[in-house]
Amino acid sequence: QLEGADQLFQRLGGLEGMMSVMDRQFECIERDKRLNMFFEGTKMNAIKRSVTDYLIMTLGGPSDYIGRPLAEAHAVLQITDYHFDCFMQNLQRAMRDIGSDGETVDEATVVLELTRKQVLKVHYGN
Repeated sequence: QLEGADQLFQRLGGLEGMMSVMDRQFECIERDKRLNMFFEGTKMNAIKRSVTDYLIMTLGGPSDYIGRPLAEAHAVLQITDYHFDCFMQNLQRAMRDIGSDGETVDEATVVLELTRKQVLKVHYGN
C-alpha cells in the first residue's frame, strides 16, 4: 500500500509511467479531430513538456512546472467543457493503455477534474 502525497503519481508508474502516459496522450490528441487544432504547430514539443510537467505536479510527482497559470494559458483558445472532456477521455485511455487499473484512472480523473474551472475560466466568464 502506497502512502503519502505522491501515492497516485507512484501508482501511475512514477516518472517513467507518466512519460509513457503523456506520449500515448499526445499520440491520441494528434489523431483526435476534436482537439488536435489546439496542439498543432511548431510549439508542440513545448506544449507537451508544459502539460506533462503540470500533470506530474498535479498528480503528486516532482515537477519543474514554471508555465503560466492555467486560466492565462488557455484564455485565447476558446475551449469549452466539450474540449476538456475530450482531453480527459484521451488521458483516461492513455492511462489504461499503459496498464493503469480502473481505480487509479478514476482517482487521477477526479484530481484533474479540479482544474476544469481554471482551464475554462474565460469560457465561464469568471
